[in-house]
Amino acid sequence: MTAKERIAELLSKYSYPMSVIEDVIKRTSDYYLSHTPADDNDPYLWQQVRYLENFKKFVLGVE
Repeated sequence: MTAKERIAELLSKYSYPMSVIEDVIKRTSDYYLSHTPADDNDPYLWQQVRYLENFKKFVLGVE
């Protein structure tokens, strides 16, 4: 699974606040606009995955 796929999975599976969703979408959109060709497994995208996973665990309380 790529970072891009994992981000999509997390956003579709869990109820993140709109501010978190907008932030991640903005960051990933900016990444894809500035990197040609873009790598769906770039460390920056995995950083966004970690952010979502940590938010899910520590704020939403879901393991």
